Amino acid sequence: MTNSIFKNKMLGVLLLAVLSLSACAKKDSSSVRVAGRTTSTGTASGGGVSQGGTTTSGTCGTSSAGKIFDQYASPQFETQVKNFVSATLDPQSLGSVSGNINDRTGVDLFATFKFDSAGSLIPAESNMLIKIFDSYANQVYNGQVIQPYSVSFSQASEGMIDRNTRQFQVKFRDGYGEIIFQGAYDNSIAEGTVYYQNYTAVAGYQPTSGTLGTFRLHACSLIK
Repeated sequence: MTNSIFKNKMLGVLLLAVLSLSACAKKDSSSVRVAGRTTSTGTASGGGVSQGGTTTSGTCGTSSAGKIFDQYASPQFETQVKNFVSATLDPQSLGSVSGNINDRTGVDLFATFKFDSAGSLIPAESNMLIKIFDSYANQVYNGQVIQPYSVSFSQASEGMIDRNTRQFQVKFRDGYGEIIFQGAYDNSIAEGTVYYQNYTAVAGYQPTSGTLGTFRLHACSLIK
């Protein structure tokens, strides 16, 4: 009984933090980063729950769904994710997050990276959405479903692709920081490392930078 009361109180505090942070979300001409969580009366969008496996279902030519994970399923992955969200959210408000690509909690990635004939990124036609499904996501509190923490960019900042070596790099930037995807691709999968550098941090924390994790997408995410 005590654990149940404590859990409900924590969810209540979490929802209050969500509404406060969402009201203060920053926007610029190139990106919209959702500062924290949003709540609704339905299931979470983008699949509802984190999808295990190499990649989730997606359609070529739009945004292909994939994952950000730790190939060794290290506990350090959760620390990296919490450091990343500290730009806009108190990391203590985030529940547990697994680096195992097959677990229920984790990080989903939806992205399209489009390049021109010279190998340069076309920023306005490249986009990205990260959804962090922690242990609180999709739980119902007072009739409301707790949504995943999301980071969304409607367009990229810069990037390039080398069609000979099949390597690429794409950068997204806003007032909170930078997110960089650096990797390689074959005929079916694009895979590499996600790096980040936060420019800001919530009260009580300092801006952090480092590796978020390994990303894996369908190769059709790269419109070459």
